[in-house]
Amino acid sequence: MRLIDRLVRGIDEKLHRRTCVVFDAADPPRDRPSESQFGGVEVKFAVGYPEADDLLEELILANSSPKTLAVVSSDHRVQTAATRRGCAIYDSQPWLDEFLDGVIGLAGGRRRKGEGRQGKLGQGRGEPGQGRGVSAESSGPELVDDRDVDRWMREFGF
Repeated sequence: MRLIDRLVRGIDEKLHRRTCVVFDAADPPRDRPSESQFGGVEVKFAVGYPEADDLLEELILANSSPKTLAVVSSDHRVQTAATRRGCAIYDSQPWLDEFLDGVIGLAGGRRRKGEGRQGKLGQGRGEPGQGRGVSAESSGPELVDDRDVDRWMREFGF
């Protein structure tokens, strides 16, 4: 929920209803439906799929205007499916790093959090495996309490 809440707070409100986050569902939360909305963002658990990547591929293939999609995944199969359909693609970790630094990397290009126009960080499609530079004007990542990190690591099985 923290990830979704951070996403809702960090992206432009206009993007909320166009955003979908897909989670694996080997052990989905029992108190939540397989599909729901949080702050306008669609949240799906890949119930009935071997893994979230299978559902992501299906969503990419089913989209009627894939060139407007930005797909955030480090899975090469998902990246290939997205590339074939003309989607913008972003590796998960570099995208998350920039997102946490306040630099949003989505289909419309990147911008500093709070800017109304394009920042000077560049535009265009992400490429699989390609890192992203962080602006020199970035204030750095938000500091996180070590207890939160430990709890997240346990939550995600590390």
